[in-house]
Amino acid sequence: MKAPSLNPAAAGEFFLHHGEKFVVGLLGLFALMMVWWGVSAAQLHAVDSTRTPSAIANLAQQASAAIEQAKRVPEPLVPSVPPLAPRVDPWRPGQVKLAPPPTRPLVLDGPINSELRKRTKPDIFPISDLRAIAGVAVFADPAAEARGGMVRPEPAFVPPPPSPPPTTTRPRGRGRVEEQPMDPHFGGFDGLAPITPELPPDEPIKPGRIAPFIVVTGLIPSAKQQAEFESRFRSVSYRDPRRDNPRWSEYIVERMKVAPVPPETQPRWSRMPLVNITRFGADGLPPGAQGGGMGLGMGGPQLASELLPPGFFLQPGETEVEYAAALPDRVDKGWGEEAIHPWFVPRVRELLEARALVKDEEVEIADLTLEAIAAKPLGLVGRQVRLASVALDTASQRQRNVGLYKFGVLTADGKFAVKPNVIGEEEALVFATSEELGRKLSFDIEGDKPRACNLLVRVDLVGKTPVARLLEIELLDEAGAEIGKREETLREPVVLQGDLAAGGGAMPQEQLGTIGPREESRIFRFVDLNVEPGAEYRYRVRFALRNPNVGLALQHVATVDVTKGDFLLADYSNETAAVRVPDATRIVARMIPRDATRRLKVRGDNVEVMVLAESETTGGNFGLRSVVITPGGQANIDPSLNRPGDKRHYGDPVTTDRLLLDFRGAQEERVESKTSRPTEPLEMIFLRPDGEFDMVSAAESERLIKTYRSSLFQPGEDLPWEPPPPGKLP
Repeated sequence: MKAPSLNPAAAGEFFLHHGEKFVVGLLGLFALMMVWWGVSAAQLHAVDSTRTPSAIANLAQQASAAIEQAKRVPEPLVPSVPPLAPRVDPWRPGQVKLAPPPTRPLVLDGPINSELRKRTKPDIFPISDLRAIAGVAVFADPAAEARGGMVRPEPAFVPPPPSPPPTTTRPRGRGRVEEQPMDPHFGGFDGLAPITPELPPDEPIKPGRIAPFIVVTGLIPSAKQQAEFESRFRSVSYRDPRRDNPRWSEYIVERMKVAPVPPETQPRWSRMPLVNITRFGADGLPPGAQGGGMGLGMGGPQLASELLPPGFFLQPGETEVEYAAALPDRVDKGWGEEAIHPWFVPRVRELLEARALVKDEEVEIADLTLEAIAAKPLGLVGRQVRLASVALDTASQRQRNVGLYKFGVLTADGKFAVKPNVIGEEEALVFATSEELGRKLSFDIEGDKPRACNLLVRVDLVGKTPVARLLEIELLDEAGAEIGKREETLREPVVLQGDLAAGGGAMPQEQLGTIGPREESRIFRFVDLNVEPGAEYRYRVRFALRNPNVGLALQHVATVDVTKGDFLLADYSNETAAVRVPDATRIVARMIPRDATRRLKVRGDNVEVMVLAESETTGGNFGLRSVVITPGGQANIDPSLNRPGDKRHYGDPVTTDRLLLDFRGAQEERVESKTSRPTEPLEMIFLRPDGEFDMVSAAESERLIKTYRSSLFQPGEDLPWEPPPPGKLP
């Protein structure tokens, strides 16, 4: 065979003709190797005679025979084991008698050196159960008071001669009736049809400013937040009392005006401006009367007195910003349950009942001198003492951490005096009163000289200091005669909690503790006066606490992240339900005597409708109007529409556009009746311009009409008053 050439073409031709020979040779070589491996395995791994199945069976039979031939243990030598259940029964929970725990904690019941942890970030709990309520009120207005109230001429009419007492008919015998006189003071027949007595003299209407409002209230989880801080910082390597207590520092209130559009196109939340916070706090207002509400826009903060005790509010040691907005002073009536959260309502009722019981109880009062009470004040704690002919220093001092005004008291000759020391730190007697009465005394008592008076005090222990709370102050003139009296309304004792109450050393002013018992929740309140009648609003609140770990060294904290930021933000509270602001104009109704119905021509389908709206004659307060209409007519008052001999409009013009749909009951107030069934009360239904309905009842309108009747009626009259024509005297 010719040797192949080395060029590529010759090499390819060679493998093309002889390549199958190489492949067959390789397969034959691999087959020989496989045969060799099989022969080697058969020779090396063959089973010997000791491993055959028959050999293994023989070994098993030999082992069984050996076991059977072993010597058995006699029965007497076998130990007896009792059952386990009877031995466990004495240790079951119902059978074991445990010793009672010691009443006092043992000295060595815990480790001498407890394990200290690093400081971590506490959880911040948001305000819960946020609610909103809307209404209309008449607020105090200094500008209206300067202009004066309602001015009206004296009534110029001759009173009618006294009429004989009305009579009633009482059945007598069969079908006969007997007329008997009726006592106008004690009601009618069987007391079922009382006679309306003579109307009392009309009181002047106070000027004011009518404005709608929304009060937003919520619950601050103060006790839960305090427990969270205690669990976090009870066993840490670095402790600081100023840091390890929660301090609420900032909060925001967001409002959304609800529009009649789909939810996805609703307007966004807008942040409410919080004004008067710093100024109210600097003015020295009482706890709960300082706040972050809307500006009143009435020439200054005129605030109503707060009925709630200090324990319902966050105190200066717990917060830097007042979380209960100020309640503006109302002239129509006092604030009711709409100013507090429903959670506090039963607690306020219990408080009022407790006050009533204290007033009803007879308290023993001791008559002592100023020297005697100052000598041994601790022996008089809880007792009431009367001091006669002393002088009260009107230059009072306010101590914010206890919510009291301190006064100096001296004898009439000025030889002995009790100074207003610091309450809570010193053991000397201090005379003090609540902030509400303290502010009144500052304004009511003129001059800077000590004022002669008689005092009724109760000695309370506040921390280390015995405090003589001024309950009654009888102001005396130069001759010693009483010319005025001031009484304390907030008579609850002040209690300091914490180390100071336990007899510890003096603490900084901001750490003197909280006032009053610690409640599970504290009140949050925001008063919104910038609202539109007829609009609907929602609210939500978010607040922040001071970061207790800010500025600390890294060896005291678990991670560096817990030291970042001055505040710790809580989550948003729940959103309140949409609340609608009512209209200031109201429709009211009244029952009319028979003589007045005839003169007003209220008969058949005619009915008198009264409108309560803002009036210039009352200094911006509400004023009454009257109009006689039929169903289908509008309750609009326009005296220019009166025709000669047929007057239907009385009072200032006002447009309500409320349509009278229907009414039921009789408007005439009947005092004579042959039956014991009372007269059906008058009720009306009106259609508002926005498509909603107004239900008006004479029974519910009675208080409002009695309050504002002097704006439309002459004293003692039931007919609307008409101003005299220009140039003519009434």
